[in-house]
Amino acid sequence: MKTGNGGSDYRANQSQSNTGLDAYLNYTTGVDVVPGVFDLTGGYSYGWSHAEYPWYLATGLTTDVLGGNGVASARTVQNFQDIQESRLISFFGRVNYNYGDRYLVAVSVRRDGSSRFGPANEWGTFPAVSLGWRLSQESFMRSVTALSDLKLRASWARTGNQAFGNYQQYAAYFLGDAQTQVQFGNQYIPTIRPSAVDPNIRWEATDAYDIGLDFGFLNQRVSGAIDWYTKNTKDLIFTVPVAAGTNLSNFITTNIGTMKNRGVEMTLSARLIEGNRRGLTWTADFTAARNSNELVTINPFAGSATQIPTGLVAGGVGTFIQVLQPGVPVHSFNVYRHKRGADGRPVYADTDGDGTVEDIELYEDLNGDGKLNQDDKAPFHGPAPTWMLGFSSYLSYRNVDLSFTLRSHLGNYVYNNVASNLGTYAEVTRASPYNLHASVLETGFRTPQYLSDYYVEKASFLRMDNVTLAYSFT
Repeated sequence: MKTGNGGSDYRANQSQSNTGLDAYLNYTTGVDVVPGVFDLTGGYSYGWSHAEYPWYLATGLTTDVLGGNGVASARTVQNFQDIQESRLISFFGRVNYNYGDRYLVAVSVRRDGSSRFGPANEWGTFPAVSLGWRLSQESFMRSVTALSDLKLRASWARTGNQAFGNYQQYAAYFLGDAQTQVQFGNQYIPTIRPSAVDPNIRWEATDAYDIGLDFGFLNQRVSGAIDWYTKNTKDLIFTVPVAAGTNLSNFITTNIGTMKNRGVEMTLSARLIEGNRRGLTWTADFTAARNSNELVTINPFAGSATQIPTGLVAGGVGTFIQVLQPGVPVHSFNVYRHKRGADGRPVYADTDGDGTVEDIELYEDLNGDGKLNQDDKAPFHGPAPTWMLGFSSYLSYRNVDLSFTLRSHLGNYVYNNVASNLGTYAEVTRASPYNLHASVLETGFRTPQYLSDYYVEKASFLRMDNVTLAYSFT
C-alpha cells in the first residue's frame, strides 16, 4: 500500500567543544652586578577545538508498507557529517628590565604551532622588543613643575595570523537509493566531499614598527599619547577565486602577497572641571587615528596574476566589484568610469543612433583603444576609512550623571548593491509587487549597470553610540 510521496524529514545535531590549558611562571628579582629589576615570565598554552555538524535529510517520504512491517520508505536519503578540528600550541617567554622607572626594556618571543597549516609550515616564531625612556624622571626635567609625565617609546614586533578555516577536516556525504528505508543507515553509500586547500599555506606575518610619546601635565589632569607606526605584512592570507579546472573549488585560501599600513594615532584626556563631591565635574576623552593602506605585491599563483577580483555582488552572475591590486588599498572598488552629462547625472543614451545603448557610449575608454573591456576598469576608492575619530564626555553634578560617546569615520566608501540590483526600469516588467530603487529616477537606467562608479558612494559618518542619563538616590 502506498499513499503520497511528498513528505520530508530533516534532522541536525550539532556540537562543539573547546579545551584549553594555560600555564606560566613569573620571577622578579634584582641582580647585584646590574642595577635595576628584572621581571621574567615563561609559559605554555594549549588550545583544542572540535566541532561536528551532522545533518540528515530524507525526501519523497511515503506510507508505502514494505513486507507488512509498517516501515516508511524514502525516495532520496542524504546524510552529511562535517567534523572540524584544530589545535594551537604556544611556548612563550618575556624579560622586562626596569631601571629607576626611567629606562625600560622588554624582550619577548613566541613559538606557535597551528594545525590549520600543513606539516611543513605548522610552526612560526614571533619575537618582539620595546624600549622606553621616561624623560620626566631625569634630573634636567624635574624643574618643569607643570610636566607630570613624559615618556618616549620605540618598539618592533612580529605577529602571526592563522585566522582562517581549518586546513584539515573530514566531510562525508551519504546518498541512499530510491528504496532505502529511513532507519537503515548501513545501506548508505559513503563518499568524501573534497574541498580546495593549499597544502603549502604559511603563517601570515606582520612586522610592526612604532615610535610613541606619552605625556601628562598638571598632575595628569591633561594626558595623552601620540604613536607613529608602520606595519609590513607578508604572506597575506586571503580567500580568492582560482581559474576554472585548476582545483576542486572556485575559491581557495592561500598566501597572496604583501601589504603595508602606516599611520598615526593620538589620544587626549582631560579633567576639564574638577568639583568637589557635590560639585560639577567634567571629563572628556578624544581619539584620532589616520591609516594608509596599500597592497604592495601579489604572489604568482594559478598563473601570473596582476590583480585578484573579490567582492561578489547580488544581481550579476559571477560579478566582482572589488580588487586586490598592487599600489592601491586592499579591496578597492574596481569599476568603469561612467560618463556624466552637463547636469552631473550618469549618461544613459543612444549617442550613435543605432537603436541600442552600448557600453562604449556609457563609460570612459581609459586606455584609448576605441573599445570597452576589462582593461578600462580601474580602482576607485576603498571601503576603509582614512580617519577614525572618537569623543567621550562624562558630566556629573550632585546626584546627576550625563555621558555620551561620539564616533566618526571619514574617507571611506561603500558599494550600493541595493541600488545597482534594483535600480533599473526593468523591474517594472516583473511580476508585481516589485521593488524599484529611487536612484532610477536620476539615472533612467533600463538595464543593470553593476560596474558603474555611480554606485560607489561616500560612507563617512558621525554616530552617537550611546547617551546615558543617571540619577543616584541616597
